[in-house]
Amino acid sequence: MRRNPFLTSLSILLLNGWLLAACTRPQDDKPDNLIPEERMSAILTEIHLAEARVSRMNLGSSDSSNIVYKRLENQIFKTMKVDTSAYTRSYVYYSSHPREMESIYTKIADNLKKKSDKQQKEMHTKKPARS
Repeated sequence: MRRNPFLTSLSILLLNGWLLAACTRPQDDKPDNLIPEERMSAILTEIHLAEARVSRMNLGSSDSSNIVYKRLENQIFKTMKVDTSAYTRSYVYYSSHPREMESIYTKIADNLKKKSDKQQKEMHTKKPARS
């Protein structure tokens, strides 16, 4: 039986997030510019999609992959109108609060599922081109 690469990647990301949260000192003070959970989940959804795009490009070197990923990440921050320092502080805060991070990743999984379902539906409703 083949494993779904999307679920495998999501599981690895969740595990890394939880390990990061377990290995850092909790920050109980919310940062002044904390990004709300709903918005953070939308940002992280786009970031994970960007990571997937870069990994599918098979660029050959990690330097090239990092350059492309950073460019995509900057576009996401610009589109979402979020400051990188606010994102970093929010990510560190949520990483040190596992319940909130779990809630965010539940929303991310839902967002990715909706996008996948929408994409599948669009693929099946497209009419074949006539020659």
